[in-house]
Amino acid sequence: MFEIGVCFLSVYGKVELDPEGDVVAGSMRSWTITYTVGMHGIDDGGSIILLRKSICDMEEPQFGDPKASGYVTATTTGDAELELGYSRNSFSRPWTHALRVDVRDGSLKKGDKIKLVLGDKSEGGPGIRAQTFQESEFLFKVLVDPFWSGKTYYEVPSPGIRIIGGSADTLQILVPSTVRLHEEFSILVRAMDSWGNPSPSYKGKVSFGNVEDLVGLAPSYTFSDADKGVKTFVKARLEKEGIYRFKVEDDSGLKALSNPLICRKEEPSRRLLWGDIHGQTHGKSREAKSDTVGTGTPEEYFEFARDVAGVDFCSWHGNDLQISNELWENVCNQTEKFNEEGRFVAFLGYEWSGNTPNGGDHNIYYLKDHQPIYRSSHALVEDKSDERTDRSPISELWKTFKGRTDVMAIPHVGGRYANLDFYDPEFIRLIEIYSFHGTFEWLAKEAIEGSLKVGFIAGSDDHTCRPGSEYAMLSKNHTKGGLVAAYAESLSREDVWSALWERRCYGTTGARIVLSVEADGHTMGSEFTTNEPPKINVDIHGTDRILEVLIMRGLDVIYRYPASESSADGRKILIMWSGARSKGRDKRTEWDGGISLDRGRILSCKPFAFLRNGRESLKRISNQAVSWSSFTLGDYKGVLLEVDAPEDAVFKFLSVPKNFTFSLKDVTTEPFAVEAGGVDQKITVREVSPEKGPVDLEIEHEDEDIKEGWNAYWIGLQQWDGEMAWSSPIHICYQPAS
Repeated sequence: MFEIGVCFLSVYGKVELDPEGDVVAGSMRSWTITYTVGMHGIDDGGSIILLRKSICDMEEPQFGDPKASGYVTATTTGDAELELGYSRNSFSRPWTHALRVDVRDGSLKKGDKIKLVLGDKSEGGPGIRAQTFQESEFLFKVLVDPFWSGKTYYEVPSPGIRIIGGSADTLQILVPSTVRLHEEFSILVRAMDSWGNPSPSYKGKVSFGNVEDLVGLAPSYTFSDADKGVKTFVKARLEKEGIYRFKVEDDSGLKALSNPLICRKEEPSRRLLWGDIHGQTHGKSREAKSDTVGTGTPEEYFEFARDVAGVDFCSWHGNDLQISNELWENVCNQTEKFNEEGRFVAFLGYEWSGNTPNGGDHNIYYLKDHQPIYRSSHALVEDKSDERTDRSPISELWKTFKGRTDVMAIPHVGGRYANLDFYDPEFIRLIEIYSFHGTFEWLAKEAIEGSLKVGFIAGSDDHTCRPGSEYAMLSKNHTKGGLVAAYAESLSREDVWSALWERRCYGTTGARIVLSVEADGHTMGSEFTTNEPPKINVDIHGTDRILEVLIMRGLDVIYRYPASESSADGRKILIMWSGARSKGRDKRTEWDGGISLDRGRILSCKPFAFLRNGRESLKRISNQAVSWSSFTLGDYKGVLLEVDAPEDAVFKFLSVPKNFTFSLKDVTTEPFAVEAGGVDQKITVREVSPEKGPVDLEIEHEDEDIKEGWNAYWIGLQQWDGEMAWSSPIHICYQPAS
């Protein structure tokens, strides 16, 4: 293990950065880092290292092509040669990525300089791409090993910059999901850059459409410097009942449609509230003794969730094995500070991060403030004085919490995946089915197969200080963040806690889809006994047209929407691939490949649910061939083809996990699936009607084939934009009359 000594004196040298100042996220830049050698010099074989966090998607350096992006060079004024190298896993988390400059064939004396140019443009290169997400303090962390110890590195004072959002690429408008007639509510409008950061330079004039029944909202507003790209409009109210989706447009032509808002005359028995209860930052400040795997501070984290993401409730969850007592105290203080009944609910929590054989990742939540932390280990905590408070395996934590009703644990899949063998119904009421690590329907299926009475939620597992609105980074194993929706009596910590505890909640991939599920009058998350076949009622108000709704009994599909119907405008085929390579940390499945047609023509092709940041691509090679670059992390991607071909025409599907052929006559509106190994890896093919599909849908289904005993009924849905939602199950015990 490498050791890092901290030295803020000039004895080990100093570092200067040029240029300094703010940097637009995702922009192409060039920086010169000049290191002046300290009093010990640097021996032949010694080195300096520039570290970056594992949660950083700045372009990786390359040393061979001076005309390409990411080109890095190093020179010295001393009598030695320099050798460059780069590794993703050289140091301990969170500072895992290292650009190394080794001193060879000589040594450096005090006062010599090493000039490291990131994004060297001197031979025509475009520079190096900056990190794509905002950060108030991005450090160029420099270490030096002057003695060629190969083990001990000394940190010298490190320069930093601020990374800010760029120009506006999209407008977004958020409204509450449920309000009462004449009740005042807020509308949030934000201008976001192409990487999902608020645009602080945005000065657009926005105008609201279809607001005839809306009172208290001015027809237009011009953003100012003070808004920093985000504006909350308060005291709006509605004069008529109904389902609303509000429009906003600015003077440059950017447009947005809000999530659905349901207005009723009567006070709703429960409000539909939105939250992100899974994410983390680094320490209290740059001087913090312990960093978790994230960026930003707990204060910035809660501020973003409340003021930019516009979620109603939130929680911070750093990895326990890195949380110092100082950081835990700060998290406790910030959680208490931000919790404000009627405005924003903050829950205290942390991530119990033991290895999978000992329980795996579980988020621990407290109802009350200022609670103790029981870590899985002190692996990366310097102060070992309270190591006796560790609890591992996680069953030891259950013993510690025994009898408490103000503690909850939610298993999830992160780097480590949760081990449901350690399930304890006294504390585990929910599992996480989706986060930026991917889609984990397999974990939900494991719970159902094990007859565990749990609900389903989603979260971001945000590490970029953007809880509630986390976009996909340009890194290998991440997608975008999700949200949890909860039906609560009020926006208070106690009522939101009750909604989660009673499983009146569901998860989405980030879209604020309204989903209500009942069985014989019993709400989502309920348990009841009946001697009659249950009637399942589903009410959906989407943010896009609905592609598919599945009513599940356990692992069986008992109803599928839509009813079989072909496209009114030619043959259109949706081919989707999904699943993960493994359950572990490196779960990504590469689906690079294509499809060809032996006769007829592929008239057009469109990507389905591809990430918008350029990490995936689709290309029509000819009128009989299409290729793509795509990956999944358990989630669903695909391609929509419009074809003009005879029924006996043959398609050949080629990909890394699976190759197969099928005829056009095999394709109907009922999907067929081809298994591809891994964890739920498969390809699904069906005929679709993309020009059809409602945004509002009611389904009623009576399950006459219910099995005796306990049955878990739950809903999975997908929209045409790829967004998904999963309801918590209703657990029904069927005891037929004799």
